[in-house]
Amino acid sequence: MRKILFVLLAVLIACSPPQPVTTPAPEQHEAVVETQEVVTQPPQPAPEIAPAPSQETELEINPYTELGCEQLLTSEQFAAECGKTADDYIVTYKVGTRNCFVNIKDKQNDRLTAGVTLTGFANEEVATKEFDRRLVVLKVGADKSVGERAYTMTKVDRETVNFLREEFLVEVGADTRLCDKESITNLARAVDSHFD
Repeated sequence: MRKILFVLLAVLIACSPPQPVTTPAPEQHEAVVETQEVVTQPPQPAPEIAPAPSQETELEINPYTELGCEQLLTSEQFAAECGKTADDYIVTYKVGTRNCFVNIKDKQNDRLTAGVTLTGFANEEVATKEFDRRLVVLKVGADKSVGERAYTMTKVDRETVNFLREEFLVEVGADTRLCDKESITNLARAVDSHFD
């Protein structure tokens, strides 16, 4: 019987999972850090590096320098076409890299607005493609009333004349309570006259 007990005990010991062996953790020593005083010179400005020319640089069009955004439509021209005085309007200009905006507001009612948006393209071919694309999307026909070709969009209380001139697409629009429909077409012609 003792033999059986020893055999069973041996089998139990052999089949039992191994016990983890623990080793004592190494002693930790405090690190001694020596400090040194370092004297540095004040930072020198980095030399200016000119940006590498990109393809976009060649395509940039700045209508302000080419046409003079402030000359596309003055308050005097607007007043002459729409039958009021120049003092009745506030005119502001904004120039982007490839576009130009002229905004006009009535001093008595700032909800009555008019304006010119000019967008420049890389060349006449690209501008013509974009003009033709808009004709298809808007399902309108073009005429020769202003610029090389033009189309008119009528909205509630607003009329816009869009025309193509060289590498530019121009939109001239106004609230019809500020300027009647016929006068808006004359206004677009006045803007177009600045391209000559």
